[in-house]
Amino acid sequence: MGVIVLGSANLDTSVSMPRIPAPGETILATGAASGPGGKGLNQAVAAARSGASTTFVGAVGDDEAGERLRGVLIDEGVRAGLDVSERPTGTAFVMVADDGENAIVVVAGANGDGAAITAEAASALASAGRDDLVLAQLEVPLDAVLSAFRSAKERGATTVLNAAPSRPLSDDQLALVDVLIVNQHECLDLAGAPVGGAADAAGAPTVGVTDAAGVSVEGAAVEGVADDAVADAARFLAARVGTVVVTLGAAGALVLSAGEETRIPAFPVTAVDTTAAGDTFCGALASRLAAGDALAAAVPFASAAAALCVQRPGAAASAPRLDEITELLATRA
Repeated sequence: MGVIVLGSANLDTSVSMPRIPAPGETILATGAASGPGGKGLNQAVAAARSGASTTFVGAVGDDEAGERLRGVLIDEGVRAGLDVSERPTGTAFVMVADDGENAIVVVAGANGDGAAITAEAASALASAGRDDLVLAQLEVPLDAVLSAFRSAKERGATTVLNAAPSRPLSDDQLALVDVLIVNQHECLDLAGAPVGGAADAAGAPTVGVTDAAGVSVEGAAVEGVADDAVADAARFLAARVGTVVVTLGAAGALVLSAGEETRIPAFPVTAVDTTAAGDTFCGALASRLAAGDALAAAVPFASAAAALCVQRPGAAASAPRLDEITELLATRA
């Protein structure tokens, strides 16, 4: 089976600093670097490094940054289905604190060119079949994602949506999704409100710490969210999607499928940079699902990949290789 990733591609500028500055505050950085990023490109690289035959579908500008990203995909063994947009290549500015936490600002550029992405997706999906998996996120226009998923479903392919950044999705839109991957924030947002007696939308609890895709980061904890609120929201979504995977940071991951709920424990690590943890999780999970693994095996594999990712700097560059993931998984056997 193959993995087709539809999503964003950015040239990231990462700036290291002691901590994320408060509004109006100036902080001296300790370093800066540029490299490939964007949720779609990150997930494609993670899937390929995890062993999957991978195609990336997206758009870049007719500029040096676009050529650089095309070269990165080729070097990683990813088939690059990149349309060239009249808009400039997307960019992201990433602030990374010494404790691994981050804050990101994205300028969409060509990633917002829905027509270009839809055209490229149609070409890539023309030969897709039951043995393929289509993975998308929400950093590109929703219409492009939905169009690709409709084509995928018509051809019998599996659809996986990482609903990030979160936005409202109707039941009809969710019906196009076979596997939904969200973190705690996105789970609550997408459900609209915690259910089962929890607070209504106006009083929905919030999450105090960025979750690292099933990774137990030393010094981090989930604050401000009752465990049952997230679980209730996940059940609400599972009634609309066949399978829901919720990453819970230090608490691991919650998997809801076929009426069953399973908790997958996290791998405890010391984080250096959590920027691409969620993307690495998604790409690695897609690779194992495409290989025919059951969720019980695929989710721990994805968690191990994310745990390795956060121990090194960068976005796409931080994704681990298959042998590294296998070695870490063996420590849990």
